Amino acid sequence: MKLRITTATGKVAYIIGGYGLLLALNVFLFQQLVDATVDVLIVAVLNLLYVGIGVRIFRGAGENREDPRPWWRATARPAAGFWIGGGLAAAAFVSCVGALASRPENSFIPTVACVCYAVLAAFYLHSSVRLLTMDTAA
Repeated sequence: MKLRITTATGKVAYIIGGYGLLLALNVFLFQQLVDATVDVLIVAVLNLLYVGIGVRIFRGAGENREDPRPWWRATARPAAGFWIGGGLAAAAFVSCVGALASRPENSFIPTVACVCYAVLAAFYLHSSVRLLTMDTAA
């Protein structure tokens, strides 16, 4: 049986538990073992994997729970993806401004954050646009 999270409680538990685990790993392990440059890259990759796993196992009310989601599908309905993608786009903008406002030697961390947020925003927004066009094409 494939793991599927279908309840709001399960989704909240995954989100809070996952970010708590990533935070604990970062504070107690990565920051102690590697320098800040490597740390931010490790955390960025883990965040992308965490979101990628989440969108594969979350399922909405009317979604097929047996088959895997198409690669491009991030949410059950377009509105959720627009909200999440919009929030991520705003975070990318703030990180980009932070990178541009920083001295060159201090701009790496906000630049990595900007790129990660922008990639995730594009993924969620692309998913919602596709879901919206599927809804209107029928």
